[in-house]
Amino acid sequence: MTDIKVALVTGAASGMGKISTKRLAADGIHVAAVDVNEEGLSELKQESNNISVFPCDLSDTKAVQEMVRQVQAEVGFIDRVTNAGAIMPFGKVADLSADSINQLMRINYEGTVNITTSVLPSMLERNSGQIILFGSIAGTCPEVNMSAYCASKAAVNMYGEILAKELEETNIRVLLVCPAITDTPLMRFVDETDAPKSIKKSVQKGVLNDPEDVVTAIENDLLTDKVICYPTPDALYAIRIRRFFPNYWWKLIAKNS
Repeated sequence: MTDIKVALVTGAASGMGKISTKRLAADGIHVAAVDVNEEGLSELKQESNNISVFPCDLSDTKAVQEMVRQVQAEVGFIDRVTNAGAIMPFGKVADLSADSINQLMRINYEGTVNITTSVLPSMLERNSGQIILFGSIAGTCPEVNMSAYCASKAAVNMYGEILAKELEETNIRVLLVCPAITDTPLMRFVDETDAPKSIKKSVQKGVLNDPEDVVTAIENDLLTDKVICYPTPDALYAIRIRRFFPNYWWKLIAKNS
């Protein structure tokens, strides 16, 4: 982390984005905190002189490009990107409108593309940098009432893994993070929408993963040659079950519902 002077974090106003922002700032790194939640950004800015805030809608390609240019002009070249911005509404395919599904894809997947393509050219020019992309085990392990979210994260998972492969001969470090269910503000969608019973039970039992542990796992895996970070044991367990016993996966989902 000593080589990092400027970091850009999306989804910085809450959850793992906020945790990452505060940790980086505490380590003396200037953080460009990005979110659509301007009130949350304003509160975050008060916590450190190393935090600058940049409200931005990740789904707006031109807005993201302009925001990145502004960060580089005002703060400096971006050494690390952590793209944690996402939404997670639930619902059956038949109950979701095309607009709601496409909007989720625009934020979760297209937002990832917008951030990456805006920052990558300067990293390639300098042949250095870190790109941390938040995929999910949901992109590999399907669940009912999560078709849109799972599809968006499947796209991020593929995009991130291939990006890492394409950049493996450079000094640009790419890490795809695939957490299991974690105790972040995204869990508000459990009450607001038709969430899977398995997730509702996890919330009720209080067995969600600690977001602090996830961020710690990311920092640890950045010191290795791993391409994919499965930050908790349950994430790796789920991936293995789905990969080697795909039919059993659905039986396991039904058992836990």
